[in-house]
Amino acid sequence: MNAMNPTQSEMILARYKRIEREADELGRVIGVRKLRPSEQTKLTGMTPDLSGSGEYLGPDGNKHLVSDRLPLAIAAAVCEINSAPIPFPRTRGELDAVFDMLDAEGLAAASRALAKLQTGETQVDSKETAKN
Repeated sequence: MNAMNPTQSEMILARYKRIEREADELGRVIGVRKLRPSEQTKLTGMTPDLSGSGEYLGPDGNKHLVSDRLPLAIAAAVCEINSAPIPFPRTRGELDAVFDMLDAEGLAAASRALAKLQTGETQVDSKETAKN
């Protein structure tokens, strides 16, 4: 990648390589990355039974509609735990294994890391749009 003037394709690919890390309450460091569109499609294929959503009360007291697939989508975005690489799951069994390994503490940390990743990407995209 040309650091001085990356192409649009290089910038798109780079967003899927960026890893955000967050420690969980058990002391593990959970690394996540943005899922590629093809991985999102594979995730949907692995979880056809989770096509609904539920209403949850947020910390702000407001009700939020959340996809039933969201916890497994977060698990699928995990790419490392304590620097040990976690490959994208190929089967529902592999996805469930990552989900179970994370448990509530790891899932919360992965969720926070994904939120940071999304926020950081939005800020970078806004800056790039402003330049152009």
